[in-house]
Amino acid sequence: MARCPVMIDHDPPIPGLQQRPGRWALPPQPPETWVSNRASPLLVAGAAVAVAVPELILFPGAAPGQLALAVAYALGGLLALTCAYLLAIQASVAQDVRLAWVAGGFALLLLVDLARSLAAGDQAFDGGMSMAWLLVIPLVLLSVPLSTRGLPWLALPAFGVIGTGILATELPPTGAVTMAMGLLALGVAVWWWRTLPQDHREAWLWPGVTCALLPLVALERTLDDSALRAAIIEDLVLAVPAVGLALLSGRGYLKQSRRWRRLEEDVRSLRVSALLPGLSVTPPDVAGLPAAGEMATLIAEIEPQVALQPVQSLSTGATVGQEALSRFGGRVPTERWFRGAALHGLGAELERITLRVALSTLPRLPAGQFLAVNISPASLYDDTVLGLLRGTDLARLVIEVTEHDAIDDYEDTRRILAQLRARGARIAVDDVGAGFASLTHLLLLQPDMIKLDTSLTRDVHKSPKQQAMVQSLVAFADEVGSVVLAEGVEIAEQIPALLEAGVTLGQGWHLGVPVLST
Repeated sequence: MARCPVMIDHDPPIPGLQQRPGRWALPPQPPETWVSNRASPLLVAGAAVAVAVPELILFPGAAPGQLALAVAYALGGLLALTCAYLLAIQASVAQDVRLAWVAGGFALLLLVDLARSLAAGDQAFDGGMSMAWLLVIPLVLLSVPLSTRGLPWLALPAFGVIGTGILATELPPTGAVTMAMGLLALGVAVWWWRTLPQDHREAWLWPGVTCALLPLVALERTLDDSALRAAIIEDLVLAVPAVGLALLSGRGYLKQSRRWRRLEEDVRSLRVSALLPGLSVTPPDVAGLPAAGEMATLIAEIEPQVALQPVQSLSTGATVGQEALSRFGGRVPTERWFRGAALHGLGAELERITLRVALSTLPRLPAGQFLAVNISPASLYDDTVLGLLRGTDLARLVIEVTEHDAIDDYEDTRRILAQLRARGARIAVDDVGAGFASLTHLLLLQPDMIKLDTSLTRDVHKSPKQQAMVQSLVAFADEVGSVVLAEGVEIAEQIPALLEAGVTLGQGWHLGVPVLST
């Protein structure tokens, strides 16, 4: 079953967190699994084959018209491959198998055009495959709803096209049949536009444009028996979506992927130069954690308190929100209790208790301020935790996904977070910039708020490299529509440097210490 991203059609009443222009155009996957890295060699190989086929197969003495027709078909195959490749990128971005299904339809056009290029000059074969070519995209678009129901990829359109091609080579197409196929394509285009998903609408638009242009091919083949002119029109029909999808990817995916690579280089440079300590968001430190018995006693007897630490606008000094921080008393730091609970399988129980207390402070906050609460990935699957969230005004809530334990299934985690977003919540990820683990976490969850690691903000006022790193993160956040919050603002000198880098929100002891809620 395809899982489509959930769009938010309203802005929450949270100062500094209104939805910004921009949107994630990168797949929510680690960079090494991006579709471009896998598909680029195939695209180059396909281009080489498409261009070389006429040269390798047709002997030098072939008629000029025959060679021109073979080249036109090969070019059409290359354009179809380009459309398939760009749609595959968009399918990865949208995490929607239906777009991948459509990409497969354009890949099928590549096979048809290469077959026609090899058989250029065979009128019977060309006539049959031309009819098949006219049917591929309409059949694929009509089959898209079936792609979410477990059917093998391209089974229906592939059998339909092959069968039509075989039949048509025996029964040469008439003008009426060809025009009927063109009108079918036009009808499918109208239906397609009326049923377009709202999210990633531009990517969905171009297959419909292809269908809408197919009647031009049918008209040319009906009124004129010139296969070459019809092949040129076919190339133009494919060139339109290829250019449109290329512009879409260049404006979004390619631009963001280049900036993402620069972020990786910036992090690598800072870590290698030992300017910032640490290489991981979650160091594997389990020594000295509370024992299972201590954790059970804590959970049975705990009466947790909540300390609220203000989040301020760095430009105005106004308090726009509060982060809820649990306090258990004693000498063991709060973070160690949570890590110990996760280690002994008691994390969900501890988080239920602390979340209930944290959410109870929301009604007492001034109007217009948000409440940030920390929730581990595992607790997102807990029915009690989800019930507490559903009973809360999520439009005033920022859910900070912590790393007390690892995320085993990012796809399911994104699905749950999308449901919470749909009800107005905002998602935050902290420790961004601490290392490659934090960048991967950022990409996989694609949050609304990016919280800079304290190692980036500590010396930002006197380290040009750290300030450049912060500027890169802010520029990236602006593109994807996220808000940047600087943690660890401890001295006044940090604020002008953060403002110059474009950071809008801050949190730290200089701005406000955590105060126990009463």
